[in-house]
Amino acid sequence: MNTIDGAPCKLTVCRGCCCGTKKKVPGVDHKAQLARLSAIDDHSARRVPVRTSKCLGICFQANVVVVQPSQEGRAAGGRPVWLGRMTEDKLLDAVDDWIFEGGPGIVPLPAVLEDHVTSKDAKKPKKRKKPKHSKSAKKERKEAKEKLAKQAKKDRKKARKKAAEAAPAGTGPLDGPVKNKAAKDDAKKDGGKKGSSKKSGAEGKKSKKSRKDKS
Repeated sequence: MNTIDGAPCKLTVCRGCCCGTKKKVPGVDHKAQLARLSAIDDHSARRVPVRTSKCLGICFQANVVVVQPSQEGRAAGGRPVWLGRMTEDKLLDAVDDWIFEGGPGIVPLPAVLEDHVTSKDAKKPKKRKKPKHSKSAKKERKEAKEKLAKQAKKDRKKARKKAAEAAPAGTGPLDGPVKNKAAKDDAKKDGGKKGSSKKSGAEGKKSKKSRKDKS
């Protein structure tokens, strides 16, 4: 390959509110990656200038790197290539190799970088909205819920009735203490009646005897 004439490729690396931060992109050594990009040389052993930007506007694609073509590459029709989600070392190695071979306009983009191509006008994908339920569907669900509740109530009622029928006499919830108390009350009443009848009989005999003695 011939020696590349003119200005070399340039890199713009986003390092601001999102790109290059652990909060947005955890598990990445951002300082080491920036140092790796800053150490790239082209085929003519020229150090590739690296400029950092506070924000390139497409934060959802962090980390973002823009590869500017060399003077020769631009003359050949090369244009800046925006790369997003540049978080792996193998991607930085691919950028290094691409620039060494000539960069945009000189050699094709490496296959490993194809899925990372983006643009300054890229739009963040919208979250998929949950389907709205129609009124008829809501009504059907409500009716089904009410039907299940009624059926459950009937089942509980049947279960209680069955349990009451199956229980032995005197063991039901209304038997036992209540009936025993009623029986005691009846016994007291009967005992009172017998006592009063005995007493009245004794008094009658006593009065007869007193009348006989007087006569």
